[in-house]
Amino acid sequence: MRRQNLRLEDIESFRFMERYTPVPEKHSKQNKYGPGLLTLKLKDGNERVVTLHARHHPSSVIRTLLAHGITFSNCRQTQAAASTLPEETLYRRPSLYLFWYIILLVLFFAMGFKMLMSGFTPLQLVLGCVFFLLAIYTLYLLQTRFCYLKLKKNELCVYSSGRKLHYPYTQLRKVNFDFARELNFTHVMEVLEQDYRYHLFYIGRVSRKQLREIATRLQQVGIDATCSLNDEKKHYHDIYHVQ
Repeated sequence: MRRQNLRLEDIESFRFMERYTPVPEKHSKQNKYGPGLLTLKLKDGNERVVTLHARHHPSSVIRTLLAHGITFSNCRQTQAAASTLPEETLYRRPSLYLFWYIILLVLFFAMGFKMLMSGFTPLQLVLGCVFFLLAIYTLYLLQTRFCYLKLKKNELCVYSSGRKLHYPYTQLRKVNFDFARELNFTHVMEVLEQDYRYHLFYIGRVSRKQLREIATRLQQVGIDATCSLNDEKKHYHDIYHVQ
């Protein structure tokens, strides 16, 4: 807020996890999309939009706004049609990007071991460390950028390489699907828990054509779930398909 020269007493309400589209023109630079969008409606009638990255601690920002009595205008409490879903459904598809990142991981580890085992000259030590750092970063991407989902009867499960997270439906307040700003990782899922803890998942292993179905099923158990994606567009700036 300080960087935006805003005072809390100047804010009337806010919207979070929602696209900012002040103009109807498709792909206008004034329109904003992607995760972490916080739109602040000021008491003078103007609006300011801020992108909250992980380093900005979105959970703390939302809690601070609510603690000062500022209205969360796009957080809707929906009536649950049921407390559980009738059946479990796995949402997962093959990913060519995932295959190439696995190849890169193996290659970086192999080159790192090769550099360190072939000698201990300064150049070989530096190259070996570089390859190992690249391997660790690639492993991080495999764990965070290629998630897929499973809707169980009473919880949402998020899976990735070596990681599995469980979120009971009663623990979730809001879920939103949108395009990622990085074209290689296509789309994301934003999750807001009942205590306003915020999570962001890159769900590239879920077909974008299934995201509206997932949002609809989450609404059935009382979660404010929204989907901003067009089923046919490959990414936000795909001009070959209608917005």
